[in-house]
Amino acid sequence: MKPIKLIPFTLALFTATATVHAAADALLTEGSVVGTVSGKSIQLSDIENRKINELRIQLHDALQEAFIQHAVTQLTTDSTDYPAAAPAAISEEQIETFYLNNKLQSRGPLEQLAPMIREYMEGMAKAQHDIQIYQRAAIKGDITSRLVKPKEMLLKLAVDSAFMRGNDQAGVMVMEFSDYQCPFCKRAQSTVKELIGQYGERVAFGYRHFPLAFHKEADDAAIAVECARDQGSFEAMHEVLFNQPDNLFRPELKAIAQRINIKDLERFNSCLDNDTYAGRVANDMAAGQSAGITGTPGFIIGYHDPDKGTVEGELLSGAQPANVFVAAIEKYLQGR
Repeated sequence: MKPIKLIPFTLALFTATATVHAAADALLTEGSVVGTVSGKSIQLSDIENRKINELRIQLHDALQEAFIQHAVTQLTTDSTDYPAAAPAAISEEQIETFYLNNKLQSRGPLEQLAPMIREYMEGMAKAQHDIQIYQRAAIKGDITSRLVKPKEMLLKLAVDSAFMRGNDQAGVMVMEFSDYQCPFCKRAQSTVKELIGQYGERVAFGYRHFPLAFHKEADDAAIAVECARDQGSFEAMHEVLFNQPDNLFRPELKAIAQRINIKDLERFNSCLDNDTYAGRVANDMAAGQSAGITGTPGFIIGYHDPDKGTVEGELLSGAQPANVFVAAIEKYLQGR
């Protein structure tokens, strides 16, 4: 049987109170010179992309965790001021509670998993003890770290022709890329509505198109909603399209326009037949791809500059629970 992967516990997450001394030779920073070309210095920031940034962060976290573990081991060996952790006494009741709380029934019976759970809980207890030692030693100056965590690389994207909801002048934005025939996009709509209700006065919400190639009617649906937007009916068309994703051929799109009482049906039909907004949809697709979106729904959540018409933030993929969006939004509302 494969080992259970339980809740990860990373010591590096608990080092915020440690004394950190920046040093260029500990890890490369954005301003580090990585080489020269024709006598001109090339900084890391000149060549860094999102993948390199993610790898740098992963490297930092691995180094920091290894350093913490090494430092605590050395302190507990060399100094009586820092006693090693005594083996934790884990009761059968604690193991059963852990088993039930983490819903491990599908992974096997309690009797089978109990030894692994015990080992994990003992490791957790030791890790918590080590954290306390590390933090106390850092405050006293017995431990210093020269490791500097890289800044998270933010994606920058033009708001462009996105349909806007919420406060379009807000300093934080949630930019959505979706497909009208994507079931996960449909699922995400209730979360987006909830977020608009909660943050509508403080956050801008943008919508752009990302029709996937294997959704044959999604392109026409995206064009149709833009044609409806011309007449102030984006929201009404948008709502219907997500609620009936299985029939979005052009005759049905025209019938939907009639059902939502669009002002000028002839104008709408002409707009759709002439693919008037095909270029806008294609531009949305290109923008999403440049931001790293490969599937739907995809969201860019970050800082919004209404004067420059840009959003700069992080990519959130999939129909995530509302609390995941809330955490990201709050981070940018508080200025990170």
